Amino acid sequence: MTLSFNLQSLTLFTSANLISRVSTGSDGGQLTRDSLISLWSPDGRSIAFLNIDAASNYQVFIKDLQTGFTRSVSANEGGGLGDGATYAAQFSDNGRFLVLLSNATNLVSGDTNGQIDVFIKDLVTNAVTRVSVAADGSQIAQGGSVGLGRSLTADGHFLVFSSRGTNLVGSDTNSSQDVFLKDLQTGAIHRVSTNSAGAQADSRGENATISADGRYVAFESNSTDLVAGGTDGGRYLFLKDLQTGATTRIDSRLDGSDGGQSINASFSANGRYIVFESTGANLVSGDNNGTRDIFRKDLLTGAIIRVSTKADGTDAHGVSTNAAISPDGRYVTFASSASDLVAGDTNGKTDCFRKDLVTGEIVRLSVTAQGQEAIAGDSGYGSFSADGRYITFTSAATNLVAGDTNGVFDTFVVDTALIPHRQAILEGRYIEGRFQVGTASKVSIAWGDGTADILTPTGGVVSFGHAYASVGLKNAVVTVSEGSLTWVRSYTVELATGQMSAAGTADSLTGGSAADILVGDAFASIIKGNGGKDRLLGDAGNDTLWGGAGNDTLTGGTGQDVFVFDLKPHRTSNLDKIADFNVKDDSIWLDNKVFKVGKGTLSKPGKLSKNAFYKGAAAHDSDDRIIYDPKKGVLYYDADGNGAGAAVKIASLSQKLKMTAADFFVI
Repeated sequence: MTLSFNLQSLTLFTSANLISRVSTGSDGGQLTRDSLISLWSPDGRSIAFLNIDAASNYQVFIKDLQTGFTRSVSANEGGGLGDGATYAAQFSDNGRFLVLLSNATNLVSGDTNGQIDVFIKDLVTNAVTRVSVAADGSQIAQGGSVGLGRSLTADGHFLVFSSRGTNLVGSDTNSSQDVFLKDLQTGAIHRVSTNSAGAQADSRGENATISADGRYVAFESNSTDLVAGGTDGGRYLFLKDLQTGATTRIDSRLDGSDGGQSINASFSANGRYIVFESTGANLVSGDNNGTRDIFRKDLLTGAIIRVSTKADGTDAHGVSTNAAISPDGRYVTFASSASDLVAGDTNGKTDCFRKDLVTGEIVRLSVTAQGQEAIAGDSGYGSFSADGRYITFTSAATNLVAGDTNGVFDTFVVDTALIPHRQAILEGRYIEGRFQVGTASKVSIAWGDGTADILTPTGGVVSFGHAYASVGLKNAVVTVSEGSLTWVRSYTVELATGQMSAAGTADSLTGGSAADILVGDAFASIIKGNGGKDRLLGDAGNDTLWGGAGNDTLTGGTGQDVFVFDLKPHRTSNLDKIADFNVKDDSIWLDNKVFKVGKGTLSKPGKLSKNAFYKGAAAHDSDDRIIYDPKKGVLYYDADGNGAGAAVKIASLSQKLKMTAADFFVI
């Protein structure tokens, strides 16, 4: 078994890490027109957002968060900017493609319908494909549109959109907008906004979103005949199961009645949950605020909970809209004008919030790095990154970051994992980092301040974070473990510079009873094999290798290395091999309890007497105890010199080494 151990990254966070503005030019300069509705790329590296151009059309830009480069993507393959408004609907799960909604006529050739169409942009080649077309490729005379939620399945096979076109499927005679499913591989189109028997609806269906696995489509409709018993023609949410064909209500009431309005559905990544907004007062018990709220439905159990409440679950008093659910389904972000969701909300503006559905905790996102509330503008349209850690939102507030003087809506990103450590970050005493730990199953970190963390690696990597109580120089000890194997290293943490470096003390690697492979690094390492047929590799640095019991192979690597023998040798069960002994740099330490060759300790090793060492095939006098045979490359211990007792092999080395007594020490 192999352990490895490397610090991959360390970050000392600042206020800019808590909240930053991303709707800026490549030079970091602020934009002069509104930037709205943002989307995360699957790898979290880029953000797509809308910005109004000089012709008052929305255009789509992508910001690379690593390089800062901002580019327009609402252009045709040749780079010509679209001559109409363009919106971003969704990145493909591999990040290469972007679904666009546009009424531009020059994104592809032959676009003469003068309506909104759906396009897919290849972000590598810049190729643009219009997908809101009939199976035979003909364009839709009455245009098409999609909602700004997920419209593409995770595998990129299917796309949902809505259209008033009558030439997409046969028997489309309802003269209303319908929801369609497009097979992007075959070109086939199916109408989704039908009842369970497949009959068309009597009114419009739109704003559709599809689950990542492609099983469910959620959409809005005023139709009265989509479900048994009908509805009153209000705006409600429906769910189409593409496997069974069943159409059901998402916003089902406790008493089965209608009333209110339900819109803007969004699936969790696993397709189990849907969040939406509704003015219905009878979706859950205790809803007495008489306004629009955010709800979450569990498609597995059918249970509906209200999200836009205070932490204790009681009513908040304000309109809540534009919900999005985190990929793991635990968090929901939404906008709300309620002033009683969190303490200290006195700005009289719509703010962006995040609700923890497990603990009930609710935090306001639209605040400054120092926690001050937004002024002079509303905030909303939250969007989660793929890992759920970051949330983007739009705000017209002028004080969220320094230098915001453009007086328009901007797009901001908040690192929600840092919110609990706000004060520590502002004072320069919070760090995060990653260790590469190979096959280790446990990592413990003693931070040097009386606290410790025990962490479980994932994929050979463990991430950590710690808030110190004060700034300055700190000392931490990290222990990496897998079964009985351990690796201990001391670190110095310099909070002033944000650096974490190995301390002057040596690392300690310890094996178990099995056959282990223990590999050091560029620093000094103390490596102990213990039982088993081990392979110890010191790598760089001045290493100390203890084979322990078993027939071990010891490789010091570069540096001045020490090979320790402290157990009774045995020709078959405890015979080690030193693979790279260098008489110039390396030495062998012998425990006097076993070899009886002098005095010394670990802290102060003693030199081996010149008379106790002999180079040759066997001892030549009674003083000889340690014998090196240069022809065979074998090291022996002879308890009585040239007496009757037989010499015992200690280790095998290279042949013809120029060894002397100076290569040996006694402990």
